[in-house]
Amino acid sequence: MAKIVEVILDKIPEYIDVDDAKSNTIIVSTEIELHPLDISGNMEYMLHLFVYDVHGVKDVPVLISNWDDTKVLRVSRNERKDDFLCKEHILIRAEEANKSKLSIKTPMTIKLGKLQDNTSVYSRKFEVFATLIPAVDRVSKWSAPFESKLVY
Repeated sequence: MAKIVEVILDKIPEYIDVDDAKSNTIIVSTEIELHPLDISGNMEYMLHLFVYDVHGVKDVPVLISNWDDTKVLRVSRNERKDDFLCKEHILIRAEEANKSKLSIKTPMTIKLGKLQDNTSVYSRKFEVFATLIPAVDRVSKWSAPFESKLVY
């Protein structure tokens, strides 16, 4: 099975604009190492990248794996939650890679709505959570919520 060796933020803007009309692009480089069985078996993977604004200790990610519709739920700590900013998913085919190491550069757009009328600068800690899901894997999905009445 392939593994993620490293997730690197290649391009990070010095300032991220918080405005309804503006967007900010970062470049995420993901280093992946394929197992020889991945290449010989023409394995496919879906790479998912999730960008968060981390507030202190990171939330614990809980992965709901469903190929290109994968979701990450988080177990928050200390009564606060990291802010989810954006996600991307990329199909990786081992037969097209034809080598054991890959570097995938993914542009990701962060759009933050306007917070207030005046301008202030705050330093924030952004991180990317990457997960690689093989084509031969389990899949999961929650149902839509429903409501019913309990009778005692």
